[in-house]
Amino acid sequence: MFKWNPVDESDSVWSQLNELFTKLKGEGVTAMSYHATPPFYSQVSKHSSVTHFGYPEEIVSTYLDPEFMESDPIPDFVMAAGHVMTWQQVIADQKLTEKHRKFVNKAKELGFIDGVAVPLFGPQSRNSYFSMNFGKNISSEDEKVVRPLVGIAQSCHRRVCAIINQADDSTRALSKRESEVLYWISRGKSNGEMATILAISEDTVDSYVRRLFKKFNVHDRISAVIVGLSSSHIKLL
Repeated sequence: MFKWNPVDESDSVWSQLNELFTKLKGEGVTAMSYHATPPFYSQVSKHSSVTHFGYPEEIVSTYLDPEFMESDPIPDFVMAAGHVMTWQQVIADQKLTEKHRKFVNKAKELGFIDGVAVPLFGPQSRNSYFSMNFGKNISSEDEKVVRPLVGIAQSCHRRVCAIINQADDSTRALSKRESEVLYWISRGKSNGEMATILAISEDTVDSYVRRLFKKFNVHDRISAVIVGLSSSHIKLL
C-alpha cells in the first residue's frame, strides 16, 4: 500500500507529482498530466497550469499551445461528470464540436490511443483534472489496476492542496515586474526567453524568479505558478 508522510516545509508541488509518476510507472503508466486550475475556471483555460510526465516534447509543446489546449473536449466533461472515465468514453458520450473533432484527429496523429481521465477533488473547491496514459486501449479488465491508482492520485492532489494552502499563508503582493515574470513562467518560458521578451538581463530575470520563490514560500517554478494561480496573482496579458 502506498503512503505519503505529512507535508513539511521542504515539500514542493513538483516533488509530489514526480513521486506520483514514479509510483504509477511501476504499475504500467507510461505518461501522466495534472491540471492545476483556480476554483471555478475551465481545466483547459489560460488560467490552468498543466504539468506533464512521460510525454514526448512534441506532444507537450503542441498541447500547451493555448488554442490547442482549449479545444480539448475531455477535462471539463470529466470534471462535470464527477467520475473516472476513459478518453474514448468521454469522446463517445458527448456531441463534439468542429473544434473538438480537430483536437481528436490531431491527438490521433500524435499517437494518442486511450487513457484514463480522472477528476480530483480538494478543499475550498481546489479541483484538478488528472490523466493517465497506458499506451493502449483501456477495457473493463483494467479496472482492478486503475482503481487503486486513482486513489494514489487523489492522495497526491490533497498534498498539493496542502502545499498551496501553506504558501497562501505567506503570499505577499507582487510588483508589476514580478507579475510579468510569473506570467511568462506560467507560459513555459525560460529565463533567457523572458529576458528577451522583457528587455532585461537574464541575471535580472533570475533575481525576480528567486524573489517570487521567496514570497510564495516555494522551491520550484511549478509550485510558484500553481500558488500564483490559486491566489489570483497571474494576470492574462
